[in-house]
Amino acid sequence: MAQEKSGASDGGPQALPDWVVGVRRTLPELQDGLFLSLGDVRRKLSRFWILLALAAIIATAGVLANSTATVIGAMIVAPLGTPIMGVALAVVIGDARRLWRSAALVLTGAAAVVFVGAFLARVLPELQPLTSNGQVIGRTSPSVIDLIAAVATGFAGSYGLARKDVPDVMPGVAIAISLVPPLAVAGITAAAGDWGSAWGAFLLFASNVVATILAGTIVFTLYGYHREAQTALGFRRRPAYAVIVVALVLILVPLGLTTAQTAHEQVWLQQSATAARAWAAQSGYALQDVSFDGPDLDVDIVGTGPGPPSSQLLARLRGQLPAGTPVVVNTINGGLVPIGRVPA
Repeated sequence: MAQEKSGASDGGPQALPDWVVGVRRTLPELQDGLFLSLGDVRRKLSRFWILLALAAIIATAGVLANSTATVIGAMIVAPLGTPIMGVALAVVIGDARRLWRSAALVLTGAAAVVFVGAFLARVLPELQPLTSNGQVIGRTSPSVIDLIAAVATGFAGSYGLARKDVPDVMPGVAIAISLVPPLAVAGITAAAGDWGSAWGAFLLFASNVVATILAGTIVFTLYGYHREAQTALGFRRRPAYAVIVVALVLILVPLGLTTAQTAHEQVWLQQSATAARAWAAQSGYALQDVSFDGPDLDVDIVGTGPGPPSSQLLARLRGQLPAGTPVVVNTINGGLVPIGRVPA
């Protein structure tokens, strides 16, 4: 009885509004669900590693086959979100031991998925070039928008965990946060020697992890779990919060650069399409597509008869693209023809 009074006076769960207390999970319930090193550890860890291995195989197969439905299935199966949320809860209640164990599971689990992705990429046939695979392209150039979506998803996930009445949000959270597919893409592209794409995919995973932990610490704190914890076990919460914020800032730097680069490329493509369309029309050709293939600008046109002079396209692109950009024209009859670089 004395402990119950102390908890109430310290601002424990009894201090929360009645409508929150009625649907809020207790701290022991949340700990049992998120800490895999608590309770029946063997059962929890075997379930975690089996599901993670299956999710890694499903995700890698889905990426290689460019199958969105298969990749979504991997998202739902993957259990990696559990120890990530466990990190957030451990920070809030000040449990250093659970924090390090949950973080170790996240790191070893991520490494295992990358390894599975790289291994299967070596042994399975490549059904589609990675450069044109939508599952790869969509996960190798993360932006600030991806981080915003991850933070919102983290809020939804931690909200669903803290409350008993909204369990139906968790499948949607698993799909939205996308943890295993970026790791599978990192392994696949690393096996292909494309380290830039591998770094981009890993950056997407890292931003999702940090965003989820940030959102989880905020929601779990608002729901009073830090007050319900008996002791912080000598753990200082403020440095932990500072580390999360610093990690978020560090991730924002490359994400911001990628976002700016992508925005510039979209402007360049629009300007290039306008110039190339007018250039092709003068000889009765039609513009099919304008895209970047690495540093090259690819201009796809279709038509019959003599094609428009390539020198005129370079002149029209002057001032619309950075000087020195290589330009390649693709026609049905002539194939890919490098025509030069955009003049200064």
